Amino acid sequence: MFRGYDDAVQGPFVRPYLDDDGRLAGRLAALLIEAPDGLVLVDAGYGGSGGELDAGHVHEELAALDVRPWDISKVVITHGHADHVGGLVGPRSDPSFPDARHVIHRREADFWASDEAGELPDDAGEPALTALRVLLAGDLLDVVAGDIEVGKGVRAVEAPGHTPGHLAVVIGDALLWAGDALVSQLNVPHPEWVSAADMDGARNEETRRALLARAADHRWVVAASHMPVAGAVARDGDGFTLVAR
Repeated sequence: MFRGYDDAVQGPFVRPYLDDDGRLAGRLAALLIEAPDGLVLVDAGYGGSGGELDAGHVHEELAALDVRPWDISKVVITHGHADHVGGLVGPRSDPSFPDARHVIHRREADFWASDEAGELPDDAGEPALTALRVLLAGDLLDVVAGDIEVGKGVRAVEAPGHTPGHLAVVIGDALLWAGDALVSQLNVPHPEWVSAADMDGARNEETRRALLARAADHRWVVAASHMPVAGAVARDGDGFTLVAR
């Protein structure tokens, strides 16, 4: 979870959060927002690319809510990792959400279409490149720069570091969805702990601190793709604390 983990230093902070099997709990989550002007989906999970993981259930969960793929009006792609974009493409290589505009940051799209992404090990760049190609072919992709309102009261905001064009989402004046800018509730008191998946750890630490400061100042609830809890953020000296809800 954390690059360069040192149990002698970090262990006392981590162990209270471990489950009975000695693991740090997490999740793989997408977010459905009922905006006044339509349904907004933030990321689409693994889809069929989860391999042996018990993952890729976003479409099942939407169906359980009586939400059909064509009911989605906007999709925000926080970033191009497989557990966020795999579900954007159906089994016949068609768009999973055929009536939705799909929003991605320009730096993110450029990276996953680059030679650098193509050289990542284990074909890690392939799910994002596949999704981009399918969405472009269907004229469903909106490439943006800067913060942007994607639905009434729903803003996608720049949050780079985990990936070059990573986006977070702010809903009204109530909730911050941090995507993968935070990978654990331990990132709240320890924003300097770098995720093993961060492409630019130093930049993502800056992003984490900025997002947490905004959340504390605006009294937003903070949630994230892999955090198993959500909560309010408060300042604690030069750092922050999370009050789980």
